[in-house]
Amino acid sequence: MPVTKTELKNLKSLLTKKGRRQQRLFLAEGVRLLEESLRHRFYPEKVYCSPSRLSEREKKLVDNFENKGVTITPLSEKQLEYVSPTIAPQGLVGIFKIPEIKETELFQPQYRKLLLCENISDPGNLGTLIRSAAAFAFEAVLLVGNAADPYNPKVVRASAGTVFAVKILKVRLEQLLTLVKDGKIFMIGTGPTGRHDLNRLKSRVLKDRFLLAVGSEAEGLTEEFLSQCDAVVRIDHETGVESLNAAVAGSIIMKQVYDILNREKNA
Repeated sequence: MPVTKTELKNLKSLLTKKGRRQQRLFLAEGVRLLEESLRHRFYPEKVYCSPSRLSEREKKLVDNFENKGVTITPLSEKQLEYVSPTIAPQGLVGIFKIPEIKETELFQPQYRKLLLCENISDPGNLGTLIRSAAAFAFEAVLLVGNAADPYNPKVVRASAGTVFAVKILKVRLEQLLTLVKDGKIFMIGTGPTGRHDLNRLKSRVLKDRFLLAVGSEAEGLTEEFLSQCDAVVRIDHETGVESLNAAVAGSIIMKQVYDILNREKNA
């Protein structure tokens, strides 16, 4: 069945935060992202494709989605370019439901390692942090303050499809602090003023549920947030560099956490 003008307009609106919020949907474009959605069993509501542009790899992916009961709708090349978030679109676009997650869900005992991003407004940085969270076995990413929309196409692309693998939720700071206190979660902040080395917190990392917080590159974590942390860690580096990119710093510390836990598991 041909796509309608209204449907195309709704698709286009998913490139905006308002459109995503109103429809509770987001868009992912390209074979790599859609393969990740399939791998994590996060199936699209619908896949739009331009048959003339499909590679053999993309045709196989479309067949896999069709076998899962996903509706496949053809688009002309012009229509695909109209709804695509990239200048040179690939042959297919998937439309996904934004997960409905309750705040209390992510503070259940099975969620031991939480990443918090405060005021991470750059889509590339947020997408990279989500990707690192998935790589280093953090179960959820919480967003506080002026954070980028995690379902912005730029964030989805920078995450390399790990938005399909990690629970993501925006919360208010006051609500977060209440949930952390009720859940007896150890809060670890990050920043150049930190007095702790992560290895000195090894016993807490091994024993407790914990939250690792990363702030914006420009400002770091706010004083309000830092004052609530149980410990603040830093990354030592050469003095010729003022600071590390927020996504780089957060990824390094998540890898340190991952190594501590793996050494214990393999001991």
